[in-house]
Amino acid sequence: MKLKNQLISAIDVGSSKICTLIAEIDEERQEPIIKGYSKVPSKGIKKGLVSDIELATESIQDSVSRAEKMAETSIDSCWVGLSGDHIQSMNTKGMMAISRDSRGGLGEARQIDEEDVQKLVDHTKAVPLPVDRQLLHVLPQDFIVDNQHEIKNPVALSGRRLEAKVHLTTYNTTIASNLTHCIENVGLSIEAFVLQSLAASFSALDENEKETGTVLIDIGASVLDIIVFNNDGVHHTGVVNLGGMNVTNDIAYLLRIPIDKAESIKREFGHAVVGLADRDAFFTVAGLAGRPDREFQVCTLAEYIEPRMDEIIRTAFLEAKKADFSISNTLSVVLTGGGALLRETKELAESIFNSPARIGYPRGFQGFTQELNDPTFTCAVGILKYAINDMNNNAAFRRTSKNPLSKAWGWVRHLSENVM
Repeated sequence: MKLKNQLISAIDVGSSKICTLIAEIDEERQEPIIKGYSKVPSKGIKKGLVSDIELATESIQDSVSRAEKMAETSIDSCWVGLSGDHIQSMNTKGMMAISRDSRGGLGEARQIDEEDVQKLVDHTKAVPLPVDRQLLHVLPQDFIVDNQHEIKNPVALSGRRLEAKVHLTTYNTTIASNLTHCIENVGLSIEAFVLQSLAASFSALDENEKETGTVLIDIGASVLDIIVFNNDGVHHTGVVNLGGMNVTNDIAYLLRIPIDKAESIKREFGHAVVGLADRDAFFTVAGLAGRPDREFQVCTLAEYIEPRMDEIIRTAFLEAKKADFSISNTLSVVLTGGGALLRETKELAESIFNSPARIGYPRGFQGFTQELNDPTFTCAVGILKYAINDMNNNAAFRRTSKNPLSKAWGWVRHLSENVM
């Protein structure tokens, strides 16, 4: 399916900012060409969840309007990032006999076809869920044909028994409906929700990192979105209520200053590791209401920051350890989101994970490449890339009430492509 001159849009709804991107699709490279973008302060959103419908709607409307004005066009639908600790995940298996004999046992081996895979897909996602939960993503890891493991495409192979290992993510429908109301209040329909950590992986990770093993941590204002890849498959996803705003709150409390001042000081003078801060550097805090200015050492500020950042990264480490393989085998850690920009966050992650780390920037897009070269746009760009992938594969990875999981062959065919 070639996509040409088609507009797609993405909305990343965070606790501190809302990003909207409007793009066309490059037919040859199958990449988004950004035509308009915006990043505005978020209101009515706390820890990834809607806390005030009216304020959240106003923020989303502001972001969409700015992006539409820049793109000189209007949109009527969008792809939306979804986060929050209501997201749950699990690894599961499905198994089926390819052929049976007259006595009901396994029969002679035969070639596996697409219909077999479709039946197996239906089986793996047929898990009992509470009435308030719905499948968000069904992410394949690999197949097993008889005793042959780590098969990416079983079609045309001969066997008696076919198994699939998949990672399932679910969300709370009641919580998600609040965000749906906000989007609909702006006059937009939702094409699909996309797990934010999965979206970020589309723009921040390369295929080698997914193959060899990588933990991606999206450090937002109030939540951590974690996704663990190994052998081209997703082995864990998680969301934790911690983020950069916790650091800001600590600074505001210890320096007795407003939150906005604390955020500015964190960005300009903050360090995540005390030992790497300049002990001869100072900064000034302006006095409030006629009080005298105060001067602090940069390393003193780092002493306030390091314990909280250590907690954030260690919490992400513990979450990543829930994967069904030892993350000591992972070869890299990728940090993205606004919280990753704090100095020495990479070095702190390397010491905790005992693996090399880097900061993940959005890639694989065209238009405004300099303006969007910022980890705060990683998720939004990733949503666009996910959308292109999804449309090209007949919605094989999409699982919403609007368009459920469809062609099994698209699911199989794409095992070795972008999602994996």
